[in-house]
Amino acid sequence: MKKRVLKIMVMVLAVAMLFVFAACSPEIIYVADFTGEGASHAGGNTTPSTPSTGGDDQPSTGGDTNPTTGDGGTYNLTVWCAEEDMEMIYGMLESYKALYPTNKYSFTVQPQGEDTVTSAVTRDVESAADVFSFANDQLGLLINGNALTQIPSTYTAQINKQIDVARIAASYNNSYYAIPYSYENCFLYYNKSLLTDVSTMEKILSANTGANFNLGIDMNDGYYTTMFLYTAGVEIFGPQGNDPSSVDLDNENAYKACQYIMDLHNQTKLVSIAKNDQSDSLRSGRVAAMISGPHMIAQFKNALGSNFGVAMLPSIRFAGESKDTQLVSFSGVKMYGVSRKTNRDSKLTAEAMRLAAYLANSENQQIRLEEREFCPTDEDLFDDALNSGIEAVEVVVNQSEYSKLKPGLIQMGKYWTPMGDFLVGVYNFNKPESTWSTELKKIEDKLKE
Repeated sequence: MKKRVLKIMVMVLAVAMLFVFAACSPEIIYVADFTGEGASHAGGNTTPSTPSTGGDDQPSTGGDTNPTTGDGGTYNLTVWCAEEDMEMIYGMLESYKALYPTNKYSFTVQPQGEDTVTSAVTRDVESAADVFSFANDQLGLLINGNALTQIPSTYTAQINKQIDVARIAASYNNSYYAIPYSYENCFLYYNKSLLTDVSTMEKILSANTGANFNLGIDMNDGYYTTMFLYTAGVEIFGPQGNDPSSVDLDNENAYKACQYIMDLHNQTKLVSIAKNDQSDSLRSGRVAAMISGPHMIAQFKNALGSNFGVAMLPSIRFAGESKDTQLVSFSGVKMYGVSRKTNRDSKLTAEAMRLAAYLANSENQQIRLEEREFCPTDEDLFDDALNSGIEAVEVVVNQSEYSKLKPGLIQMGKYWTPMGDFLVGVYNFNKPESTWSTELKKIEDKLKE
């Protein structure tokens, strides 16, 4: 099968080069290198070496990847997932039970945000779910909180069948700590009856749509506003996003991005709109287009019906420049982890690990592709996704050429709120240009603590 080559901004290093910065603060964890120019499978032109497995924190018994009738055991397990995925997860758990008919299972499924799961797990790991889904930028925080069970060698083959970027995102210190199942980034949703040419920001905002607003973005969320920084050339943790000692935000590229964000406020056809109001705004025709991620596919499809359209992010033109620049978004990998509980015996831990691997396997990735339009991380499924006929997934694959994986450094926990507050302040004219340097230096200092 022909492999699709994706360009992802900068050169990737092999996973074998992963290490902890011994000279840094104990809080500084180097998780992975995750972007690469000329990258294969959204992750690099150098195939990562296989991370080692084992260690004191892995269970004494591994799960069985080949279905059997079971061991006759009784297993009570809790699973955390995104609220939108709960019904689908229940279906997968029923299928899992059928694989092991001699076992007795009691599953509890609870909603938990994949971007905020760390606080819930590390606050009380003994009360946390046995298996939980989380976004890759949470990995360093979970490991630092001693909350993740290292993945045993039983599942190395499954993880090695994922795209490069997913394997790297699941790795720490040359070992696997999670099992990937979905790749995502930001893209454009739009009403096809109101917009036709969505290739540039200028064309979107100048179109005669008859709507109150042509484009909505949650300008309060640093996940979305950071794309203007990246597009302008800002490097949050060095050129590859993996160097916690390299924090350079107070520079001309950042000022260029801030100027663009400030100018957006004067665009009468652009509105900042929170997630909870986005679907209704599209449904009513109040807004013609929205920038978001795959988690909103079902809601937006329901809102737009036959007028549902998706596209790569538009290009933008910075002040004083003569050509457009393609918007660069964050990208992410969703993964399953098993909590590291001291009061859970090794047999139950092994069963939790087997369940995590099952929920992330290629068959269930295919189910997510078909039911939720989530881009798979399995190599073969990812290669096929570009010609799947599922528009949203094809857009995710194409947008991956212009994306940077969310850093897995624990310092990212200190990034989101300060940067989000600053950039929305710029947008709302609460942070005038005279304050930009001071504010950006404050964020730099937080990230260096």
